[in-house]
Amino acid sequence: MKNQPLYQATIEKTINCPQCGDSLPLHFKWTKLVQCPSCKSSIFLEDDSLKLIGKASALSPEPSLLKLGEPISIDNKTYLPLGKIRYSYGRGFWEEWFLTGEANREFWLSVDEGDFVLESKAKIVMPFKNIDRLSIGKKYGKFVVTEIGKGECVGFEGELPENIAIGKTHQYAHLSEGGTSLITAESSPNGMKIFRGNWIDPFSIKKVYG
Repeated sequence: MKNQPLYQATIEKTINCPQCGDSLPLHFKWTKLVQCPSCKSSIFLEDDSLKLIGKASALSPEPSLLKLGEPISIDNKTYLPLGKIRYSYGRGFWEEWFLTGEANREFWLSVDEGDFVLESKAKIVMPFKNIDRLSIGKKYGKFVVTEIGKGECVGFEGELPENIAIGKTHQYAHLSEGGTSLITAESSPNGMKIFRGNWIDPFSIKKVYG
């Protein structure tokens, strides 16, 4: 099998860390939060201004199929991991990886104890407004609630399309359409965010080489 063509990551713009002055190339046009790899400062980008919002604790290194800035392919489609968020749920943690695809399209890859879910934002109106009122097994049309959970944000790395707060509780619910299809509802200050995607086989994740 031939190696895939080298994925050329495009630098959209470059900023300087307001804490240490290090140069930070950004690969996503709408990046809102970035961590300086040199001093670990968290920098919030709003319009053309930069705001230093503190330092994030360095995440402990863990074995992973993904690495920030190194492209991967899933089912012959190429993605670039740009950031990740780690959430603790007491007995362990899971990670949400922010990926970009063609035309700067946004994706999230959730990794939890060997389970992988690839999703993107969906314009779906769900018949409920509060995750707290859901229960496992409840049906909403063709969707069935299969999991409800929450975790505390303990840190992030790289660049993200939204601002996050360390220590904030992340609440979510998974709803199955059957097979590998999945809907995820997440609570947010502005209501709920809905994502749609699929469970994926981790063996389908390949590194992209030149």
